[in-house]
Amino acid sequence: MSQGAQAPIETITLRGGAGTLAGWEAGPPPGVPHHGTVVLVPGFTGSKEDFEFMLPLLAEAGYRAVAYDQRGQYQSEGPDDISGYAMADFVADLHGVIDQISPDAPVHLVGHSFGGYVSRIAVIETPARFRSFTLLASGPSSVEDINFPPPQLVAQMIETAGQEAIFQQMSAAMTAAGQTIDPARMEFLHNRILETKKANILGILKAMEVPPLADPDALRDAGVPLLVAYGDTNDLWDPSVHEKFAARLQARTAVYRGSGHVPNEDVPAQVSADLVNFWEELA
Repeated sequence: MSQGAQAPIETITLRGGAGTLAGWEAGPPPGVPHHGTVVLVPGFTGSKEDFEFMLPLLAEAGYRAVAYDQRGQYQSEGPDDISGYAMADFVADLHGVIDQISPDAPVHLVGHSFGGYVSRIAVIETPARFRSFTLLASGPSSVEDINFPPPQLVAQMIETAGQEAIFQQMSAAMTAAGQTIDPARMEFLHNRILETKKANILGILKAMEVPPLADPDALRDAGVPLLVAYGDTNDLWDPSVHEKFAARLQARTAVYRGSGHVPNEDVPAQVSADLVNFWEELA
């Protein structure tokens, strides 16, 4: 990875099926050969900012890197009704983003957590549009083998107490895990939850009531090279769950010791280097 000045992140606006989608983009600096385009999809309660430290690193390695807020997340537009947040809606937005930023060439796809749920469906639907797919801290489902309350229970809490309730739950989980979060970062996380539409949160929870794929083998059979990357501190899925999932998918693995559900924030340089190595081996 380059050790020079960081490639700048630029704000972009993309078209979604329910309004504009807020995005960030970083491209290779002058003189750096261009090796392709990467699309990074955030998870539940996330946003493009989850990849803030990775985008410049990927750009310096020769990749145009794009991340976006999914519909109703943070700075992206979205409907006010939960019916506008079915899994098919998120998948259609992802297809549209790829068509806008790379209409003529397949992309490398990285899906974090719920973003990995959305991404795996897109890969199965149009495998020719993808050079590779990385599941980043994105296990088989939110139904079983996961350290997370049933989505229906979380939804009931949100219905009653709003976005503030889930922020308090997340804060308590981070404290229990022994994490020390910078106050400015906590303020951002708080504001992001409050600015994310309640319908987005409830819609995703509804989508998570069933596994994203009825048959995970369909992802393996799509023929797109796969990487399963995850932390080993058991924040949501036990490492053995990721390991078994990767074996079933016949995917390569990358494990981040001492990291939890957000290795993209904990160890962004290591994640970026692993991604670049994965992609270079496919070239």
